[in-house]
Order: sequence, then structure tokens, then C-alpha cells
Amino acid sequence: MLEELVSRKDASEKKRILADEYGMTMTAELERRIQIMCNWSEGIEERSIRRERLDAIKRMIKANASKEQIISFGYTEEEYQKAESALYANA
Repeated sequence: MLEELVSRKDASEKKRILADEYGMTMTAELERRIQIMCNWSEGIEERSIRRERLDAIKRMIKANASKEQIISFGYTEEEYQKAESALYANA
């Protein structure tokens, strides 16, 4: 059941699965809690994606890719600056 709550499915699909497959009655309180879990799992996923992008930029910097090259791959100036700052802060 927890897998359903943290899956990439939208909230309405999660509610349907919990009701149909697990026999849960959708009360207002349960719907509110499901929405909280959906928001939480989306936040975790977004942070993970941002971290992966910054890690990729750090690897490219270490491999001597230029800023222009990195940005040409679809990364933003802001991402580049954050990655560079983090990389040299840990050096």
C-alpha cells in the first residue's frame, strides 16, 4: 500500500487504487492525508532530480568541460553556479 502512495501516479489514481484494491473508505480525512503523502513524495522526487542534475554538472566540471559546454547540454546558469560553488566548497 505504501508503494502506491509514493508512486508517480496522480492523487486521484492513488485514491481509486486504495479504495478498489485495499477496500479503504475515502473519508475527507483520509483524502487529506493521501494528498499530503502525494505532495511529500513529489517533493522528494523533485529534490532528487535537482541533486542528480547538480551532480552531473560537478562531474562535467571535474572532467574539464567548459561552462558554455555544460549550459549547451540544457543546464541553467543557476544550476552551474550552485554546482561549481558546492564543488569548490568541498575541495
